[in-house]
Amino acid sequence: MKQAHCNLEEKIAVAIRTGQWSDALLAHVADCHACEEVAVAASYLCESSHAAGLNAALPDASRIWWKAQVAANVEVIEKALRPIVWVRRVAFGAGAAVLVAAVVAWWPRLARFFGSFAGVWTRRDAAPSAGHENLLFLITAMFLLILLPLIFGLYAAWSED
Repeated sequence: MKQAHCNLEEKIAVAIRTGQWSDALLAHVADCHACEEVAVAASYLCESSHAAGLNAALPDASRIWWKAQVAANVEVIEKALRPIVWVRRVAFGAGAAVLVAAVVAWWPRLARFFGSFAGVWTRRDAAPSAGHENLLFLITAMFLLILLPLIFGLYAAWSED
C-alpha cells in the first residue's frame, strides 16, 4: 500500500507545535487522510514531550559537573593503583608459597616434635618438659603473628575485585 503524501504536512506539524491554526488548515485536515495522521501523531508527541518536561526536573549543572569529575578521578585512581594491587597480590602469594615450602621442608622435624607431644599426652604420669612448653608457645606465637595475617592478607588482596 502506497502512503499518500501531502504538501501541507509540515504546516500542520508547525500549527500543532505552535497552537496557531488557520481555518484553511483545519478544513484541510478534515479532508486529507495523510494530514490527519500527521496531526494525530504530532499532537501526541507534543503532549507527551510537554508532560515529560513537567515531570522531569533536571539537576543543577554544577552537580552534574561535580559527579563527572568524581567519576573521572575514580577511574584515574583505579588505573594508577592496579600495579600496586598486583604487586601486593604477588607478595602475599610469594609469602604463602614460602610458608608452604618451609612446612614441606621441615615436615619430618615438625612430625617428630608434635609426635613427642602425643607421647607425653598419652602417658599420664609423665611431666611435660620445660623445653616443650617454651617451644609450643613459640610455635603458637609464630602462627598468630605470621600465618593468620598472611591468610587474611591473601583473602583481602584477592577479594578486592
